[in-house]
Amino acid sequence: MPLGDASSGIMLVVEQPLGPRLLNAVERSLVSISLPDAYVSWSSTGLLMQEILAVQPSVLVAVGPGAARDLDALEYPLSRNSFANATVGTWFSWTRSVAGMQLPALAPALENEKAKKCFWRNFLALRVLAAPRL
Repeated sequence: MPLGDASSGIMLVVEQPLGPRLLNAVERSLVSISLPDAYVSWSSTGLLMQEILAVQPSVLVAVGPGAARDLDALEYPLSRNSFANATVGTWFSWTRSVAGMQLPALAPALENEKAKKCFWRNFLALRVLAAPRL
């Protein structure tokens, strides 16, 4: 089952392989940047297009290149730019009203210090979403 609140406006799609340790890391990471309600799904559910349509995120984040490929493979009719062509850790306009970002894969960051630093350096860009909104 997906994690978080579908009405948060923030959707993360995590690439496979997915397991309890990875899900726990995602949850802890989101809490650490004050985004505990962000909606988290994974790329191989087979229902990704339906989830995007139901959630209607204002922010869509691909966690890992596999998630980026899966999002691009949906051929979302309103997309302006692909996740695969995006610079990792940089915001881009996915659709007219949805900001997108591709992050490095999380699984290697759980085992390798260099991968962990790379993931965190890019993941911290999501902190701007936690700023109080007026």
